[in-house]
Amino acid sequence: MNSPALSNAIVVYTGWHRAPIPARDDARVVEEFGEEEALDLLPRVHALENDFYRSEARRLARDIQRMGDQAADEFRKRHPEVSEDAIQALAWCYTYDYK
Repeated sequence: MNSPALSNAIVVYTGWHRAPIPARDDARVVEEFGEEEALDLLPRVHALENDFYRSEARRLARDIQRMGDQAADEFRKRHPEVSEDAIQALAWCYTYDYK
């Protein structure tokens, strides 16, 4: 799978740079990439989101900034193919959900 497209799909899915708070939406991915490509992208987007949320940073970090940084660092090591923008989008969702 094309890593730039996958990373962009994560950004689009989360609403990063588009919404004031995380607003995960499969329909935005379909709109952006078309139905056929979205069918390939969305399962991987969801899998990567679930993998990001495996982090225990929400229980271990002393503050929200460290929580996001720790979760992002863990994810970055497992998924070097994912862009920094997509990692920040996932961290934004994670810290919002566990604030």
